[in-house]
Amino acid sequence: MEKKDNQRTRLTRLLLKNSLIALLQKKPIYQITVSELCSEAELNRSTFYKHYGNVQDILQEIEEETLLKGTQCMREMETAGINHGEKALNRLLTDVQKNSEIYRLLTDNSIDGSFTKKMLGDTVDFFKENMKAAGTENKMSGYVFNYLVAGSISVIQNWLAGPMEETPAEISKLIYNISAAVLKYTDILPEERKSI
Repeated sequence: MEKKDNQRTRLTRLLLKNSLIALLQKKPIYQITVSELCSEAELNRSTFYKHYGNVQDILQEIEEETLLKGTQCMREMETAGINHGEKALNRLLTDVQKNSEIYRLLTDNSIDGSFTKKMLGDTVDFFKENMKAAGTENKMSGYVFNYLVAGSISVIQNWLAGPMEETPAEISKLIYNISAAVLKYTDILPEERKSI
């Protein structure tokens, strides 16, 4: 019986998420009510409240699931090494392209407005840790990383907002090359890593 309940719970939550995504295509998150979501999902309010406290809870769960993909890409980079960062970023942007509708909705409806920054947060943390371990972190490092994150976010948002004619490989190469050039220029990368 427990397996059936778990399956029912997963299906109910999936139905609520898909219904929220459908509604987000029509209006922003703060205009969507529990009643409207339940009507879209063809569920009653008591079922909704068994699983979530409010509509934003569902959006936050979708955000977390989506951000997990970025974390997995960064784990790959940690395993493969810093010189393979472009490949990990390409995998992340391939997922962004494949699920562009969800990424657009999350970018436009992020609970605290920082979805894209969180998406790149693991990348920044990875590079910061590498710079710290190599002893190349300096008083300007924070500014440099903030600059790189803001620029990368802008590139990704513009790509998402447009027809996405460029491939994920082209966008990841652009972001990676600009980031590497900035890091080299600011002397944050140690000599042996300036070949990234």
